[in-house]
Amino acid sequence: MMKNKVLVLSCCLALLFCFGAVSLAGAAEKDPVVGQSVGIAKFKAPLTEDGAKYLGLAKADAFTLADVNAPYLLVEQFNTSCPHCIVQAPVMNALFSKVEADAQLKGKLKFVGAGQGNEAPQLKMWQAFHKVPFPLVPDPDNSFGKALNFTPYPVTVILDKTGKVVFVHIGAFESVDEVLPKIKAVVK
Repeated sequence: MMKNKVLVLSCCLALLFCFGAVSLAGAAEKDPVVGQSVGIAKFKAPLTEDGAKYLGLAKADAFTLADVNAPYLLVEQFNTSCPHCIVQAPVMNALFSKVEADAQLKGKLKFVGAGQGNEAPQLKMWQAFHKVPFPLVPDPDNSFGKALNFTPYPVTVILDKTGKVVFVHIGAFESVDEVLPKIKAVVK
């Protein structure tokens, strides 16, 4: 009987320790905010040469914010298995189309989707299935989430050339009309 009590107590203490460790690890992350910096974020190569061309890169190779041919970069941090990201995909496609059709924004704001925890084959399927018109980059080691100090998804940020966050939205957008005016207010 005493052995069982010791075993149960040991298991309870182990669980408490695990939950405490998880809580402490999660506590280190904070919601991204306007004004924080991710530095000159580094990205893996876009999946396609067309994606590289859209970003202003010489070829589909690893790149930084400084390499992007625009003053601002919208980064959609997502994962191919995330249900909220699946809902967000058509909204992001529509947002991209509206930005490309807007004289104030076109050329000033480029888009990239960072597939957090995803490799290129997963992103190629995602891009084909969701008909994503902007470049996707694999981020298997969550390097962008680590630079942002925020790994949940989806999260959308707009970065200036210095890596400063000028816009942030956590979660999926309700609609393009909800977010487009906010983007126009920060992309000058």
